Amino acid sequence: MPPARSSGDRLTGDLARAAASWVSLVLALGLSGVALAAARDAGASGDAARAVPAAVVLSVTAPLVLLAHGRSRWQSVLALRRPVLALAGAAVGLGAAGLVLLADHLAGGAAGFAVTGVDPWRLVQWLVVALLLAAAMEAVPQELALRGGVFGGLRGHLPGWLAGLVTTGAAVAAPACSVWATAQLGEWMDVAVPPATFAPAGQDPVSHAVLLAALGTVLLLVRSVVGSVWACVGFHLAFGAVSGLLLGDPATTGLPVQTGEGAELLVVAHLAVTAAVLGAVLLRRRGGRR
Repeated sequence: MPPARSSGDRLTGDLARAAASWVSLVLALGLSGVALAAARDAGASGDAARAVPAAVVLSVTAPLVLLAHGRSRWQSVLALRRPVLALAGAAVGLGAAGLVLLADHLAGGAAGFAVTGVDPWRLVQWLVVALLLAAAMEAVPQELALRGGVFGGLRGHLPGWLAGLVTTGAAVAAPACSVWATAQLGEWMDVAVPPATFAPAGQDPVSHAVLLAALGTVLLLVRSVVGSVWACVGFHLAFGAVSGLLLGDPATTGLPVQTGEGAELLVVAHLAVTAAVLGAVLLRRRGGRR
């Protein structure tokens, strides 16, 4: 019989696996930037070009994180329980969005939220493509690596709030570090990579970092309440779809909308309402255990 592992050995192993999860995501994001540049050099454009980095991120992150943690930890640490719970996460996201949009509609009167037209075929097409790309590029790899690997590896050794704080910091740092990784990998692979930025074009980097931190906090609440990373995936996709419809070009999404408040403010309100509801659920649970 092998000797029992000490608590120090377990701590070292779990910290190493958490770090490996984060590094796997950063590496995947860095490689995706190089792959996108190579695809565009080869003539790819539009959704075909966007599919290349999405495939790279998913195919690199998922196997590395699963391998780092081992099958015995897939449910206990990574929280890969019941994929159907992705629907619960999506329901939370869509329900909170509905409350925010209803409030904007009622408060704004004629100038409040309203759908001003719809192109059904274009809307369905946009949703299918956007959800598939978001699942591969963001939702599955990020939730598996961050809310699964990093948070799951830390929460057995740190207070929950501290494990969550470190995880949220890692979530904000990952895209910033991937910019550097893309530049370095492009140089090593002799691929001309366009200069990348931390925030999407036209967005303030500080505001973008705050939004990432807020989203990361809500996703941790989703995992804590539902108990499954699949629920985080579902919420991530729902939030992305709602944000895309509010902020996107109607010619692309097929759903022109008007809002009483700015669309950006409604996106923030979406996260705030979700956090308030999930936080209340957690507090009630903890109060019931006392």
